[in-house]
Amino acid sequence: MSISYLTYVIVLLELLSAIFAIINYKSYKDSKEKYFLYFLSFTFLADFTGSLLGDFFGVNSYWLYNLYMVISFLFFYYWYGSILNEVKHRTVVGLFTIIFLGVAIWNFVFESWELYHKYTFVAGAFFTLVCAIFHFWQLLNSDEVLEVKYKLSFWISTGLLLFNMGMIPFMLLSEYFDFSSNAYYIFIIIGLNLILYGCYSIGFLWTKEKYNRS
Repeated sequence: MSISYLTYVIVLLELLSAIFAIINYKSYKDSKEKYFLYFLSFTFLADFTGSLLGDFFGVNSYWLYNLYMVISFLFFYYWYGSILNEVKHRTVVGLFTIIFLGVAIWNFVFESWELYHKYTFVAGAFFTLVCAIFHFWQLLNSDEVLEVKYKLSFWISTGLLLFNMGMIPFMLLSEYFDFSSNAYYIFIIIGLNLILYGCYSIGFLWTKEKYNRS
C-alpha cells in the first residue's frame, strides 16, 4: 500500500473532531467558536474530496487544496478579529488579512494551480501564529486565566500555534527537498495534525458554556 494512503488518517482526525464539535455544541453555541463546527465540516469534505480525486481518479487536486487554504486562513483571521478585544490587535489582524490576500492572489496568478502554493501557506501560517499569541496575551491578562482549560478558544489557539510552528519549517525546506514520498515526512505531518485536531477535540469535550460567551 502506498504511504500516501496514510494521509487518510488526517481525514479521520478531521471527522472525529467535527463529531465532537456536534456532540458538545450546546456548550459553545452562543460564542464565536460556533462557526468552527461548520468550518471543520467544510475541512473534512474538502480533504476527503481532494484525496478521492487524487488517489482514485488520478486528478490533480492541488487547486482544491490551494483554494481551501485561502478560505481557511481567512476564516481564522475573521475569527481572531472577532474575539480580540484590543483595537491595535484587531487592526494588525486586518493588515494581515490584506497582505495574505495579496500573497494568495499573486500565487494564483503567477503560479500553476497544479502545484501547492507553499508561500501562501507560510504567510498564512505565520500570521495565524501571531494572532494566536495575541489571544494568549489577552487570556493571560483576563479574569479567566486560571480557567483557560475550559475555554474552547484556548484549545483552538493552542492547536493552531503548535501545528503552524511545525509546518512552517517543512514548507520552507520543501522548496529545496522533495518530501512527497518520504515516510518520515508523512508521519510528521500526521503527527502535527494529531496535535491540531487533538487540541480541537479536547477543547470541544472539556469546554463549559459559561466560558464561551460572545
